[in-house]
Amino acid sequence: MAYTPQIEFYKKRQFGDKLNMTFVFLRENAWPYLKVQLLISGPILLISNILMNQFSLGMFNFGEEGFSSDLIINMFSLYGVLLVSAIVTTAIMPAVAYGYMKAYQIKAPSEIEIPDVTKNFVSRALNLLVFNVLTAILVVVGLFFFFIPGIYLMIVLSLGAAIVVFENKNPIDAFSRAFKLIKDKWWSTFGLLVVTGIIAYAINMLFSIPRGIMVWGEVFTSVKESGDVSALGESGFADNPLNILFSVFETFGAILTYSISFLALAFQYFNLVERRESKGLMARIEQMDDLGTTEHEETY
Repeated sequence: MAYTPQIEFYKKRQFGDKLNMTFVFLRENAWPYLKVQLLISGPILLISNILMNQFSLGMFNFGEEGFSSDLIINMFSLYGVLLVSAIVTTAIMPAVAYGYMKAYQIKAPSEIEIPDVTKNFVSRALNLLVFNVLTAILVVVGLFFFFIPGIYLMIVLSLGAAIVVFENKNPIDAFSRAFKLIKDKWWSTFGLLVVTGIIAYAINMLFSIPRGIMVWGEVFTSVKESGDVSALGESGFADNPLNILFSVFETFGAILTYSISFLALAFQYFNLVERRESKGLMARIEQMDDLGTTEHEETY
């Protein structure tokens, strides 16, 4: 008997339904999905977290060294690495998330393995990487011209990752497809991103609390002992085992928070495709025809 997923993807959904299905999907697939994300996206996110912490600690040295040329060069170099890691992360994570969703359509969550998710992974990730770079350029240019065009493009092109993965589109075709799908549904997509962004931010703050307590404790100790907060940058805080442990903890939180937005956008994509093309309805009609044909053959 063929596997039938519990969640129907291509279906018209109202705003609240898309949010609800995001968390239903996460709950149903919690361990299999998070395991795949941790093993594939986790190392990249962990490196990003460590680099971000180094960047934050480097800021404390400004009080002692001032804006020296070497310090500014180092900070800009680190910022460049952070930017590259962010672009790579936003290519890898949706490739994994949507690759998992494609596997979910043909296999039960308990049966999904990494090879099921990484099928055609390299081509998807490269297409997403190119798409993200082009999107970043367009959005920055749009923000430069009266800000509003940049926001508009940001929301429209947020559907691009889903289009690239689920329709196997190249980056250029994904642009035109995104504009076609989002027609008359820009505000609902914007609202979905705002709400999921707020939820993700709140969850991310919870995962950041342990490190925040530790950092402020170190700041307080540094000021108390030396009277200068810049000493924190030389205190070996970055090499503290607890700091590394909290980086791992925050990486898990980042996977969860990013996933909320990516999955919500996927359900928005499915909703828009169904409204424009009735893909889910056509699939159900075909299944009914196949069932009717089978029953007819068995009768005789």
